[in-house]
Amino acid sequence: MLEKNRMATIFLRTIKDNVIKGKEPTANPILLIGLDKIDRFRFFFVIYDKEFNSKYKHLLSYTTIEKINLEDIKDKKIIILENIQKIVGHKNLQDKLHELLNLCLKLKIQVILCSNENINDLQMDELLKSKMLYGIQLYLEETGEENE
Repeated sequence: MLEKNRMATIFLRTIKDNVIKGKEPTANPILLIGLDKIDRFRFFFVIYDKEFNSKYKHLLSYTTIEKINLEDIKDKKIIILENIQKIVGHKNLQDKLHELLNLCLKLKIQVILCSNENINDLQMDELLKSKMLYGIQLYLEETGEENE
């Protein structure tokens, strides 16, 4: 999975190194588009492995926009939000994501937005969409291999 998704792997490892070295985000936000939530989780787990989690898990939040508490992110360095496509048709969630992105940019927190669908194809507030597309878009591909 890592070899086929080389660009995403490079960016996620750079983010990991930035956290370890105390550096600021290099690109914000990062959109990971493709695969499903389970495969993306496996992809993250390979990069953000047990060693990283044992030392830095308190700096990482892996959640959804519905569940995230904006007050609890101030001590984080990485926010990974799953299933961003679910904000379509939900103004409150779109407003919450807009506020989260503003807060993360201000506090220099890396944001990784994950979606099963291309953000360009989603019907949502255009200002929010442009903020989401401001950073880097990376497309994840199925590898077709079970144990890569």
